[in-house]
Amino acid sequence: MRGFTSWSGGRRRALAGAGVAIAAIAGFTVYNVASDDGGGPPQVDFVIGGGDDLYARGDKQAVQGSYAGLAAAPDGSVTLFTQENDGMVMWQPGRSGAAERTTITGMDGVTADQAAVSPDGSFYLAAEDLWKVTPAGRATKVVRGGCEKLDARPTTDKFCTGRITGVAVAEDGSVYFGDQVIWGDVASYVHKVEGDRVEPVAGRPPKDDESYKRSNPAVRNGINPAPGTKAEDVLVTDVFNSGWLAPGKDGLYWRTGAGIVRIKADGTLSPLVAASAPGKIAETKDPFEGVGRALDAAIPRASLDSAGDLTLVPGRDEVYYTDARESYKPSLDTAYRWQGATSAAQKKLLEESSAGKLVHRVADGELSSVIAGVQAIAGSDDALYAAVEGQPEGADRDPEEWSTAVVRVELPD
Repeated sequence: MRGFTSWSGGRRRALAGAGVAIAAIAGFTVYNVASDDGGGPPQVDFVIGGGDDLYARGDKQAVQGSYAGLAAAPDGSVTLFTQENDGMVMWQPGRSGAAERTTITGMDGVTADQAAVSPDGSFYLAAEDLWKVTPAGRATKVVRGGCEKLDARPTTDKFCTGRITGVAVAEDGSVYFGDQVIWGDVASYVHKVEGDRVEPVAGRPPKDDESYKRSNPAVRNGINPAPGTKAEDVLVTDVFNSGWLAPGKDGLYWRTGAGIVRIKADGTLSPLVAASAPGKIAETKDPFEGVGRALDAAIPRASLDSAGDLTLVPGRDEVYYTDARESYKPSLDTAYRWQGATSAAQKKLLEESSAGKLVHRVADGELSSVIAGVQAIAGSDDALYAAVEGQPEGADRDPEEWSTAVVRVELPD
């Protein structure tokens, strides 16, 4: 494999009717008073949307539409995709201070599990199929999903998989995508687009009558790989909790269900989140407070129709991922409150927000929680961005009554 030396790059399902969790999930408890040992409530700064005027500038500008995707480039430029009644659009901060709105043609009604930025300024969206969107907003389908089994013919026009959930773009323009088969012989994979060809990178299909239990070394090595494990030898079976990718200078990170592994340049795997001893992970009382080794942690299965996320902040050598077992609204009155919402419009957006996910960080091998209630995350070289979506009562069928925003999450020194 090539293209692992230097990388650049960046799913939501509406949680209609989902209750808002107010108690603990694995490794996370909400407290009313922040601990002195942690970093205090997370500070956020609105960078796209958050206002109540479609024609204003900066954080006074409203961005209408339901959330459809989020991508960040290494230089910190952010792109938000939303769905309006008349189609999809993308929003980017403009030089004038107002976010620039670009209509997307050729693609409509999709929500990206993950999005990534290419060196040429185009975007790749993993949204059941793999889509490419030019800077001018023209969308084309690159790789098809929707097949009941993996059709691994090696060209983009012939290749077909069940569902594409993850995407990452290398500095040289190579595109990697995470895909899975969700009928019959389920399994999750990573493939690479090289021109008009598709090459296998990681994962394999199950053999006849092969066990999907972790007692099977091929399954176990997909979560906590032994040294020298080849990426193409593992069987990843937790398909609805896997498939997201994140590019790093030392390899490609792949979420494989309960764990996260790194695909190295030599085609072998090493563990990052490995489910070794989940009982050793403590409950956290404050954002960024360490709760134990990431190697011991296990990522729980999503209990809602909401995807996970995976991203890197390379300049800080930190990995961030989301946990979708429970859903949360952005809070204004707990240790995990979204501190930084100052205007009435921003506070209203958070109060009306759709329930979202909990974000975790892996830094120096240590696990901590960061912020709760996000739709998606994306990392630049030195910053973490999160999307929040306002869902006023009765607005389920009218995207233009929804509002969406992107915030930058302040990270500890």
